[in-house]
Amino acid sequence: MKLLLSILAAYSLLSAPIAASAADDPELRLTAPHFVFLPYADPRGPRPRVDVRVTAVLEGEPEDLEEYYCLDEEWEWDDDTHPARHEVDCDPYEPGMEITRRFSSSHQYRYPGTYHVTLRLMLGDKTIAYGDAQVQISER
Repeated sequence: MKLLLSILAAYSLLSAPIAASAADDPELRLTAPHFVFLPYADPRGPRPRVDVRVTAVLEGEPEDLEEYYCLDEEWEWDDDTHPARHEVDCDPYEPGMEITRRFSSSHQYRYPGTYHVTLRLMLGDKTIAYGDAQVQISER
């Protein structure tokens, strides 16, 4: 699948679509600020942090695909922190139930660099959908 980029944020924002398992399955698209600046640091104080919020959207049909119902989120931030797993508790699936299409999470970075943020939508230990985006953290 072709990697598509779109830009939006203070200066720009990066979106990266990632392939789903089949042509009719939804695609997971992540949107993250592409360029983020760390606040000025007081040399006598702790290193400043910057919050980065990433959103993801499952796009496409169908609306009630059982494989995509009640998925856990696993976010990886590419900065030596442990992946953050958000487990959900849902009612049993019944035909016609809508799947969750929007996901978001935020993370604090302390150091400049280029970070590869990923989201895995999981059903138990199985990855159902995967998406990623790149974030550039810079000092002023």
